[in-house]
Amino acid sequence: MYDESIQRALRRHRIEPVVLPAQFLDQLLDNLRSDSPRSEILTGTAGDGKTYHCREAWIRLGGSETTWNTGDKIQRLQLGPRELVVVKDLSELRADESAALLADMVRDVTRPAPDRIYLIAANHGQLLEKLKAAPQTAGLQAMVRAVEELLVTGENPDPEVRLNLRDLSQAPASQMIRTIIAAMTGHPGWDQCEACPIRAAQTCPIWENRARVQGEADSGLLQRRLMALVELSEQNGIHFPVRQLLALVANTLLGHPDAPDGLMSCADVPDILACGSLDQASVYRNIFGENLKPRRAEKSDLFRKLNAFGIGGETSNRVDNLLVYGADDPALEAPYRDLVLNDPVYGGTVAYTRAQHSYLEGSDASAREEFLPRLRAQRQRMFFVLPEQRESEFDLWDLTVFRYGGLYLDVAACLTNGTALPRRVMPMIMRGLNRVFTGMLVQNQDELVLATSGSHSQSKTSPLLDELISVPRQGGEEAVLAPSARGGIALSVRLSRGGDPGPIGLALTPTRFEFLGRVAEGALPSSFSLECHEDLLAFKAKLLSATERRRVLDEDERYAAGELVLRFIELGSDGRASPRRVTVRT
Repeated sequence: MYDESIQRALRRHRIEPVVLPAQFLDQLLDNLRSDSPRSEILTGTAGDGKTYHCREAWIRLGGSETTWNTGDKIQRLQLGPRELVVVKDLSELRADESAALLADMVRDVTRPAPDRIYLIAANHGQLLEKLKAAPQTAGLQAMVRAVEELLVTGENPDPEVRLNLRDLSQAPASQMIRTIIAAMTGHPGWDQCEACPIRAAQTCPIWENRARVQGEADSGLLQRRLMALVELSEQNGIHFPVRQLLALVANTLLGHPDAPDGLMSCADVPDILACGSLDQASVYRNIFGENLKPRRAEKSDLFRKLNAFGIGGETSNRVDNLLVYGADDPALEAPYRDLVLNDPVYGGTVAYTRAQHSYLEGSDASAREEFLPRLRAQRQRMFFVLPEQRESEFDLWDLTVFRYGGLYLDVAACLTNGTALPRRVMPMIMRGLNRVFTGMLVQNQDELVLATSGSHSQSKTSPLLDELISVPRQGGEEAVLAPSARGGIALSVRLSRGGDPGPIGLALTPTRFEFLGRVAEGALPSSFSLECHEDLLAFKAKLLSATERRRVLDEDERYAAGELVLRFIELGSDGRASPRRVTVRT
């Protein structure tokens, strides 16, 4: 799925293209058309749409599509008194070509009124590699510093380097997927289905999948749940390029394990209906690549990301009781009818109920092997169809490895919108942090318990109290949650007595948030996630350094000669930690 290949396929098959918004196109055009334009670098990961941006900018600025399609590595276009130099992929240039281009670019971007401006596309790694491989001059080094700072902060530190950098990987994929679904399911090509005799007489899996992905029947619930998975992945630093989102929606619509390459065409539908395998085309399976052969799905970066949530393998007793025993348990009759039997296409199908009955009867040795894959598919379906008003009843997020995923998204939305946080979130985070910091099952949740082991050993418990930091604002101390740069969550701890060093922050990714929630429940920190445990101990070290600086400035802990005062942590009957002072004479 490269831009050049797509354009050739469109011309060959005479298909109307799927048109998606180019997030930076208007800004690019405004800059390049201005009286004092700056050169532009488009960067990101493979599949983010860098070449698409370049081609659209070229055509909108008056460039010939025929000239663009010649495939020249470097394209040139006259824009009034200036020449625009377009490089659709910097990695295509040989070392000598890129060195010459960058040498010219350095001279032009450091001039106040250059004769040439540039539009260059390059992946993150390729961009820095080409810059550092070119002959080093003072001008090039200044441009490298500007590029590195733009990649990290988005700000150009050097006003003499007239350069913009736009990172397409920073676009929120969770919002883009809704746009892609609308563009693909609303394409005019679907009008041809109106004359299909199969759709008029039977359930066409392709048409059925389109209707479910569009979300008219469920008011967009499937889309919102899919957006939630992508959002959690992004907050964990996992990016979904546009190319992968297009592939995901295509696979969701067309997936079936018995079709060639696992993707249905209209010609495959009669055979699928004839052999009774309609349920294998389920959109809820296709989202996770279940229609593909296992090795192919495992090799796909897209499906590795989505299968990291464990949906299908993870479950709760409540959900499995419903899916396994719901047909026979009077107490589960109503929810089983609403959530399983009311979906005869992908839910309570004849194949599922037959396998369920055989499994419960245990009359056939192969009944277990037949039923468990179908149970896995039903768990996947439940994640996308369980109504929002019943999420807590059936513990929706227990169907994933992120049991606190829903709470994380709620908190992030509250921080972004400036609304009140759920009451349980701050006590949970503080309880989890305190148990990591002390290695004990402390119950303190209105103060942060900083403790040490008294040595540089790798002791798992820290019995010596260093400081109790108030969570509500008191005496200049506080611990609060704040929105992070990309709509996530950050914990900010302030110790302002004795001079204000500024808040000490910790980015709470969904993985760290989950870790703290599990530890607050009683999980052992190091056994649950060693990486998260080390990250939080590093945060604790920053806080210990800050409290030590504060004591020095406040001239605290001046004791008589020959005495050493130790503060041990003592747990009360309610599990709260309190200090117990012990004076040692030396």
